[in-house]
Amino acid sequence: MDLQDTIEKYVMQLKNENRTLKTVAKVCRQIMATLYDTYFPDAEARRPGPKSLCPDSDILTISWLLELIGKDSECAGYKLITSELSDLFPFLPERSRFNRRRRNLCHASEKLRQVLIHFLPDDERFIVDSFPIPLCDFKRVPSS
Repeated sequence: MDLQDTIEKYVMQLKNENRTLKTVAKVCRQIMATLYDTYFPDAEARRPGPKSLCPDSDILTISWLLELIGKDSECAGYKLITSELSDLFPFLPERSRFNRRRRNLCHASEKLRQVLIHFLPDDERFIVDSFPIPLCDFKRVPSS
C-alpha cells in the first residue's frame, strides 16, 4: 500500500467518526507516524543518547494539533495536551524538553507540510482567514 492510499484511509476514518479532539489526535498521530517513518526513517536512531519513549512523530502531531486549535502559548498548549490527551500520549516529556524538541523539529515539520501539499487536490478554492486584526487604535478616545 502506498502513502497516498494510507493517508486516504486515515482521512476516511476521520470522516466516519465523531470529531472530538481525541479522535482527530488519534488519526493525525497515525498520519504523522506514517509520514515521518517514510521521510525520516532513521532520524531517531542517529540521535545521541538514550532513545526517548516519546517518538518525534508524536511531538510533531501535538505541535500541529496545537496550531490547528490556535494555542500559541507553549505552556497553555502543553497543559491542554496533558489534561485532555494524556492516555493517547502517555510518554510525553516534561514541558521544557517537549518544547525544545518541538522547536528542533521545525525543519522536519516544514518538509512534511510540503509533502502533504502534494497530496491535496489542485483546486481553485482557497480558505481565507478573516480574523480581524486592529491596525491602529485611537488614543484620545477614552473607550478604546
